[in-house]
Amino acid sequence: MATGAQEPTMAEARLLANLELTLSVGDPADESRLNDLDADDPLNAAMTLNFGGRDVAGVKQLEGRTYARVGAEAVVEDVYGGDEAAVARAERFQEDAANLPDALATASLALRGEWVEVEPFAFASYAETLAEHGGVPADTATAAAGALADASALLDQAAVWESVGRAESTLRSSASLHPAGEERGAELIDVRMPARDAHRAVGPLLALLDDQSARFGIPSLVHAPAAPDAEVTSRLSIRNGVLSNASVDLAQFAPDAVPPLPLTLSLAGGSALNLTPPETPATPLTTDDLSVALLYLNEQNESRAEDPTRADVPGPMQP
Repeated sequence: MATGAQEPTMAEARLLANLELTLSVGDPADESRLNDLDADDPLNAAMTLNFGGRDVAGVKQLEGRTYARVGAEAVVEDVYGGDEAAVARAERFQEDAANLPDALATASLALRGEWVEVEPFAFASYAETLAEHGGVPADTATAAAGALADASALLDQAAVWESVGRAESTLRSSASLHPAGEERGAELIDVRMPARDAHRAVGPLLALLDDQSARFGIPSLVHAPAAPDAEVTSRLSIRNGVLSNASVDLAQFAPDAVPPLPLTLSLAGGSALNLTPPETPATPLTTDDLSVALLYLNEQNESRAEDPTRADVPGPMQP
């Protein structure tokens, strides 16, 4: 952590320890390796976030269209540590959303945590609608919308190519490679470089993690290196000639001795996160449809509360 950074609580430490980002990048035709593409070739990209369980949120940029998902139940349980009652409310909310009229099919899918096409510049409007009609605290809705917007920007084709070029040029100009043996059939290589260059190589990813931490009130993982000229080491695992894993202890950027803060990047082909457009209704999610869907669900909740034979289930998505 940076100088003066706050100490994380146990709950925050759990979130940081379990945080997992999955990122997929590929060409739309799925016919070429990334190494064989040029910087002006089209790319699809997708990213999801979880804390050791179900996906909390995700964004896909596919052939110029933006898709997103937010899992209310996962947010309540995994991020905010909601109790059994809070999780039950989120479950009931998603069950009710499944029964919305067909005219609100896109909003129904979105409120159930499924992938839907979204308007890429409407994240703030979605947040306002959730706060006004969905019982979501305004700061929570704003933080979630900002996180999705940031991820969407990072997945933009130009941003992806810029990140690839930044990492590649930094490694070529500043890194020294040192064999470190073998492990489970993989060749291990230590990469050493000045802290400022290591930070620059993964700058966009660290910026995203820091921004999201700040949005949700979680201590940042790392800021700019305390000693820019100090040497830091990351370890690469190469299997069958292909990079499969990279790890770096972020504590190396801190000014004093701190506990290890390992950041591990696992790289693999296949479909850990597919780049196939989801089967969704033809129209993207609109704030109008989202508003109508939430008002409809609120009316359902009010009717349920007035029925003495059924349980009162307030606040559909409150953590």
